[in-house]
Amino acid sequence: MKRPLIYQLLVFLLCSQNLLADSPEVELQQVSHRSWVHTSYEMIAGYRTDANGMVVDCKSGVVLVDACWNDLQAATLLEMVKERFHKPVLLAIITHSHVDRIGGIRTFLKNGIKVISTQLTAQLARKAGYPEPSPELGPDDTILQVGDTSIEAFYPGPGHTQDNITVWVPDDRVLFGGCLIKSKESTNLGNIADADLPNWANSIRNLVRKFPNAKNVIPGHGQRGNMELLQHTIALCPGA
Repeated sequence: MKRPLIYQLLVFLLCSQNLLADSPEVELQQVSHRSWVHTSYEMIAGYRTDANGMVVDCKSGVVLVDACWNDLQAATLLEMVKERFHKPVLLAIITHSHVDRIGGIRTFLKNGIKVISTQLTAQLARKAGYPEPSPELGPDDTILQVGDTSIEAFYPGPGHTQDNITVWVPDDRVLFGGCLIKSKESTNLGNIADADLPNWANSIRNLVRKFPNAKNVIPGHGQRGNMELLQHTIALCPGA
């Protein structure tokens, strides 16, 4: 028996929502009132590797931090954000030029999303073959006012890369440390191909001084935690 059109439509919508909610490639998890973690996955050297970004739910729209591993995942993220928040994506911030941060930038740009970072990240993105994010963030500290929400982009110094920046949401006391910060389960510094090992620990100490009251700390990979993650990362640094 042929089902009524309205029934078929409802089934389609429910299935679509379930596919988005259970995507094996991208996940969303709420951290605080307006801050969420988006996590995407990629096979690296035979291991399923996660990469965390952030979603900030502002009154006037959504701000994204980092762009997943690739364009397909970025498209999935945009669909999930649309379903969850019913608001436009106003802005995306790229925290450095590695693929786990910038891989989906073309999808963001194709969808008319303004993508910003620092001048150094823009230069390194071009060298890596990606479109350049707009170099609107200052070399040290930039406060963005998005409606009633303040978002601070801060460069604490080199560590994981020369250009790694962090993002602070003061109203939620959430610090996105990105790949500068290691998760509690990490036993080493991970990818150090572009790292500045001598200065990594000092850059984290700058973060501790800048945001001593952070309640939630989001690393670039692995589970979020608190300020203990900063001390844990310092302990992993050589000569710290």
